[in-house]
Amino acid sequence: MSEDIIYQPSAVQQEAHLCDARELLYGGTAGCGKTVFMLHDPIQTQLYGEIERWERARAVGGRFKSKGHALYLRREFPMLQQVLSELLDVAHRIDPKVHWDAESKTFTFQCGFKYQLGHVQREEDWRIYDSNNYTWIGFDEAIQFMERQYIMICTRVRTTDSVLMRKLRIRLASNPDAPADGQWVKKRFVDPAPEGRKLLVEPIKMTDGSIEERTRVYIPARLSDNPNEQYRRDYEASLRQLPHHVMLARLGGDWNVVADAFFAWEWKPEVHMVKPFEIPKHWTRFRSGDWGYKKACPIYWWVLTPDGDLIAYREVTFNHEVPESKRKDVQLVALAIRKIEIAAGEWDMKRDCSKLTGPMDTQMWSQSGTIGPSMDETMAAHGVYWEKCTKDRVASTAEFIRRLRDIPTKPGTRPGITFFDTCRHAARTIPTIQTDKNNMEAPAEGGNDHWLNAIQYAVMYRAARPEQVEAPEKNIEEFDDEENDVPVPTKAGGGYFQ
Repeated sequence: MSEDIIYQPSAVQQEAHLCDARELLYGGTAGCGKTVFMLHDPIQTQLYGEIERWERARAVGGRFKSKGHALYLRREFPMLQQVLSELLDVAHRIDPKVHWDAESKTFTFQCGFKYQLGHVQREEDWRIYDSNNYTWIGFDEAIQFMERQYIMICTRVRTTDSVLMRKLRIRLASNPDAPADGQWVKKRFVDPAPEGRKLLVEPIKMTDGSIEERTRVYIPARLSDNPNEQYRRDYEASLRQLPHHVMLARLGGDWNVVADAFFAWEWKPEVHMVKPFEIPKHWTRFRSGDWGYKKACPIYWWVLTPDGDLIAYREVTFNHEVPESKRKDVQLVALAIRKIEIAAGEWDMKRDCSKLTGPMDTQMWSQSGTIGPSMDETMAAHGVYWEKCTKDRVASTAEFIRRLRDIPTKPGTRPGITFFDTCRHAARTIPTIQTDKNNMEAPAEGGNDHWLNAIQYAVMYRAARPEQVEAPEKNIEEFDDEENDVPVPTKAGGGYFQ
């Protein structure tokens, strides 16, 4: 066997090689050596060990044939060409007598270990591997695979060899800028521990009542982890010429970026997400919402600055990814809003009603399929008042974009719209919204658009009230509810801060 150095891993690559989690996602930015890591991981973690077992058996006149089988996958076959060229060189340096089968795209080493290259271009191509046993499977550029392909192929990771059973591995490498159907990678590996390096343990109850565990981890890697300084500088310069959202993903490792996102050019989290601050009491406030019982029901609380800028200072989402037994109906949502606004001083305690109003999804007023009061009337009965939103997706999108583009150039001024960084669903979902395939001027409907809907209702609500709101003469605490000039909320809307 060749004694020269075939591969010198970086510190983070070595960390990933040594990790014994069943599933591991490696990556985060371009240029961090993802493909190199993937190509060498089965060699480092399994092949060399199998060669040693083979050589020990030969030394005592015994026989050994490895059951190790690595499967390196790309979504389409042309993507394998560069990997194949490099692997041909590496394989022959490790074992000059390695056999290459072009039909099955498989290297077979003298010890019996197999290293196969494969692809799953069509949705059902995972069935090609359905009857095989693999001890290592790698998904390079994992965001290009469908979740079902990943799950089904991973069931083929199995062996009867007791040594290799302790080394079974599933490895993924990827950049963050996933298409909509590639968001499963982020959800599975990144969302539970965005900073990475946290072992996630999933308990699995077996037929006999015992518990087995499956582990997974995300190890973030950056361009700065590449030891070649000249390469880093040259590649960074190239990445900084990309569109802003792509640059955030490829250079910054931002997993919230989605390929072909509708707001890709306008949404800048470093501009539009701000740290919470104490809001002057005389600034105009209102709220907006998008009703949902079986789906998410987001509520935003807004403040309008004297300059006409909007700030979302509170975000609460009901009924998002909760079992049916924990969903809140319209009455429970109203009571929750009441509790929140009482704590925030936004509730008229004498009249037991909110001092705020704002736009809500028009289905709140629908009585279709119901008997008794509408959802709006139920909310009003608990002191929570709403106004019908303006449902014009193109116009509201244009208004939202106008505010996003209103980025200040002078110190002391604010963007047209900002969000406290506690509005985590806004930060998570706005960058993921896709373009409507039938209308390039509008974002796609469905998916994660519940929060966007509530936001767009708010911007249209203020667009219908373009006049600058003058600060009231009294602060919230100074209002005398007995004075006749203080507006009283009604079922139709209204509020102290309208």
